[in-house]
Amino acid sequence: MMNKSGIDALKRYPVFGIKDIANVLKKSREYASLVAYRLKKRGELQEIEKGKYTFESDPFVVASWIVWPSYISSWAALNYYKMTEQLPFTIHIISTRKRKKKTVYFGNAAIEFIKIRQSAFLGYRRVGYQGRGIFVAEKEKAVVDALMAKKMSLPEAAEIIKENRRKVSIRRLYCYAKNARGLLKKLRRELEG
Repeated sequence: MMNKSGIDALKRYPVFGIKDIANVLKKSREYASLVAYRLKKRGELQEIEKGKYTFESDPFVVASWIVWPSYISSWAALNYYKMTEQLPFTIHIISTRKRKKKTVYFGNAAIEFIKIRQSAFLGYRRVGYQGRGIFVAEKEKAVVDALMAKKMSLPEAAEIIKENRRKVSIRRLYCYAKNARGLLKKLRRELEG
């Protein structure tokens, strides 16, 4: 079985797989699978999806580590920046990778993956959250991602931007919106018209 130092080594990773367990234990993948099964059965380890595990309980900590590269965006990112009081039940993850399973359920949240073009994969940063590093979209990019993925309407976006005028750079917002076909024109019309 796994000793405390092995568990501590794995706790450094928000999300890890069987291969990581095998590397820490210096054992085979089969043995690592057995260890994961036993830890999960004892309630010490949570399975996010097949082959991906965590010791964390907060879906926000786990979300941007399930797929690499990725970042948290849309309503969840705006809630993180305290730009909306709406509590998201779905954490939207932006990635350049396509997944068969578009939604993963973990804890009390759905984690939904949205694939975007490599050229649009920008405007995010690593931030500290509950002693962990997570990847979150910049405020302006979170709005643009939500609009591009049709998770937010233009009037909702305009209201959020107007209510948080001091927190949002309109120039940066327009710069990100340029990457989305037709979005810049619609956004300008909504905000300035």
